[in-house]
Amino acid sequence: MSSADRSVAELLGGALRPNDPRRFLIEAMLGATSSDGVLEPRELAGIEDQLRSHPMFRGLPEAAAKTLVGLSKDALAFAGSAMARAPAIARGLPSRIHRLAAYCLAAEIALADDVLVEAELRFLEALRVALRISPLEAQQIVAAAQTAALPAYLEDRYSRLRTLVPVVSEVFALRALARACATDEHRFRVRDFFAALPDLALARDDLDAELYRAFRRPRAPDAQVFSELARVASALPDPVDRYWMVVYTLVAEPPATVPSWRVVPFLGVMQAAFQITDTDMELAIVDALTFSANLPRPN
Repeated sequence: MSSADRSVAELLGGALRPNDPRRFLIEAMLGATSSDGVLEPRELAGIEDQLRSHPMFRGLPEAAAKTLVGLSKDALAFAGSAMARAPAIARGLPSRIHRLAAYCLAAEIALADDVLVEAELRFLEALRVALRISPLEAQQIVAAAQTAALPAYLEDRYSRLRTLVPVVSEVFALRALARACATDEHRFRVRDFFAALPDLALARDDLDAELYRAFRRPRAPDAQVFSELARVASALPDPVDRYWMVVYTLVAEPPATVPSWRVVPFLGVMQAAFQITDTDMELAIVDALTFSANLPRPN
């Protein structure tokens, strides 16, 4: 199966893995269900039925699902409320596609009875902010949930994220040029880095092809990194896409240096070219640091 045919369910499915993102998808679902402060047995049974039948949880053994539900219940209880747990759910889901999936599942659960009560609305808003879901994306997700179109919506978003890989490849080629390390060896390290990020994980051959094109693209002898980045940014009118380009670039830096991003020349140039405010840069730092410290970073 080619990377273009891969679905969100296949991305998330399978046996239980270390740091399995489905743990936090379940927390998002339980949070929506218990947003009124009470998790009733029938509601918990409904969640367990979802885990047995929902494509996102295909391949997850029933015993493992029960373990994840138990961990999620304990985490929500310890936090004191579903809203208070929203930031921790976001920290457990660093990738954009996982965050979209979590919000979709929470909206789906909240709208199971076709009505959004005030407590559910408050939880969904807290979750939206924590996950960096834009208001427009949230509206689209709720509308899709109301028409039972969420699976198609999420697959469409996943397909679109994969179409952004050439743009991310161009950003990393310019990063390599700015650091005077645009070599095949560095390109291979960037490929391994992309492969470790769910948002960017095309098949190996596809990643090789995209990065080769970006690294070998002919450029004017007097081309400046800022003007090249501004050209890339001009093709990304969505500020959320621009934000995530900065997040991916921050993730590539050693985690210890991320809070000091201002001393990294390329990041300063990128902030200006992509028109990212200082406030959003600080948010991007928080999001970048949620990714594993053990990623194969290209540095």
